Amino acid sequence: MKKLFTLALALMGFAGATNAATVDDLAVLKHSYVLVCDQLGARPGKGVLFGNDHFLDVKSGGTTATNKGQVDLSVVNEADDNHVTQEIVDKYGADYAGPHYNWLRLKNQQDMIALKLTAKSKIIIFEQGNNKTGTAARIPRISTDEAQSNSLNAAPDADHPATDSGFRWEFTVDDDGTYYLGSYNGDMFISFIIIEANEAPGTPTIKVGDQTFEGGLWFREVSCKANDMVEEGSTEKISTIVTYTTDGTAPTAASPIYTEPIKCYQNMTVKFQAFMNFGDGKPSDAFICDGADNDGNVSFSFDAPTITADGANITISTPYAEQNGKNYYKLNGGDAIQGDAVTLSESATITAYTEITNGTYGKFTSLSSTTDAYVLNPIKEKKTITVTAADVILDEEATETSTTGPVYKVENGAISADKMDFFVKSLTFGVLKDAKEQYQVPAGQEAYIQMSNTNITFQVAEGDSVDVKVTCSKNACKNIDADDAAEDKLVNGCTPDRSCYVNVSGTNYCHLDAEGGVAADLKLFEDANIITFGLPAGTYTFQKYSGTGNILISSIEITPVVTEGITAVNAAEKYNGASFNLAGQKVTDNFKGIVIKNGKKIMK
Repeated sequence: MKKLFTLALALMGFAGATNAATVDDLAVLKHSYVLVCDQLGARPGKGVLFGNDHFLDVKSGGTTATNKGQVDLSVVNEADDNHVTQEIVDKYGADYAGPHYNWLRLKNQQDMIALKLTAKSKIIIFEQGNNKTGTAARIPRISTDEAQSNSLNAAPDADHPATDSGFRWEFTVDDDGTYYLGSYNGDMFISFIIIEANEAPGTPTIKVGDQTFEGGLWFREVSCKANDMVEEGSTEKISTIVTYTTDGTAPTAASPIYTEPIKCYQNMTVKFQAFMNFGDGKPSDAFICDGADNDGNVSFSFDAPTITADGANITISTPYAEQNGKNYYKLNGGDAIQGDAVTLSESATITAYTEITNGTYGKFTSLSSTTDAYVLNPIKEKKTITVTAADVILDEEATETSTTGPVYKVENGAISADKMDFFVKSLTFGVLKDAKEQYQVPAGQEAYIQMSNTNITFQVAEGDSVDVKVTCSKNACKNIDADDAAEDKLVNGCTPDRSCYVNVSGTNYCHLDAEGGVAADLKLFEDANIITFGLPAGTYTFQKYSGTGNILISSIEITPVVTEGITAVNAAEKYNGASFNLAGQKVTDNFKGIVIKNGKKIMK
């Protein structure tokens, strides 16, 4: 039986992608293809092409799994007709022997893959759908639009068999076009996505081998299998001869005849063309097999180096040190510097990659890795962060399309944050002006720090703690004018739309009343835009609040806690040896709400 082309490991752009791909970037699957999901190496993200650019992740989210069973295409699974049949074994068993995890999750309305298919192409998917049956069965859902308003296959019916490990789903598309692959009902985990394209008779089968290092060089082998052709209206099989090129041009009868695997030492495309063989073994342009061409797309991918930060001392290591690999790093997006280590004088964002020289064939660049390294003075005295400079100007482009009036932006913005106390990155500003003056805090302040990124990092020394006070604008929420939320949509008793939260290192904080209860609704509580909380020793970063990117901050005050003679040791002894937080956090239930703050015991 005919083998299918596969390039399961060609996963491009999984790390450090700066420009998201769109469906316009997809390569058409005009030839048969097998995607082995658990060989992808990493879960794709939104806007990432994978599988030799034949698949596009069009929605963010999703996970991978190794606990959802495995599928072996070389072993008949006789559970029922919806599993691995003898026909499947005959087609794919030799090339894909061995168990493969149901690894790649697709979740209803959350995860989706786009692909471009030719008419009459068949999609075959092997999956595990958490053993659901009937109308709850979890099966693929294919549509012609991302919203899946035009689903081509029906939802599962009451008689649908169990979608256990190895369940096989098939669908044939009628027309050329872009298709979107999601799921019905919920999570399903996929091991194989097989595309059986409606190829022209005699199309050769191409396979690109694994990336290999041997004899001091990296290479991948492209192999070809000639296939018989049958002319329309005939049953006679005619053998074929295949020629090829490596320079991107279309092969002709004068091109070299394929006889053995072709070693490729750089990114390239090997093209193949079939000709009818009438016994003399010589191709002729008069006997070309129409449409029976195929490509072997060769690309190399190298893992990113590892960045290790030990205070100011940074070490960069690569798995390719013995394969002609040299590390390069950039500090805060500056020029690339060759080296395996650097000592920082201040905090920085470090990006590193490896350059691999492949003999005289050229150089490869690995994926990149990025990390933040902190060289900070711990907070020892009160620090206040606020906007110190800002030119508020009309954003003419945004105003042209605005339906709510003029739109303003900040240029030349700056904040009062010493670089040795705070590491500030990806800082953006928001504006309150004209119609929004009633939300300004204090009155007259137009420019604010906008919490739309991970952007301000600081440290609290071991044994110390701090009180943090964040003052936001009066509309620092999703929608201050929202109606009261239904009871089943309240968060801690507050309307999410009208509540202001800040996120520090993954923890959300909001305004609390004197009893420690949540009082974050900006329409119900006058001071709900002022958020106070305590933090013990550690490194902390202000982040975007997960609910909205509209958090506008007027000021951040960080004040060390003064303990007036009470230490963690003697207070722990006094209160039965239990630990507590000197930054105003409540102790364990053993103390019935005792709080230690500024050296004083406060009873709830």
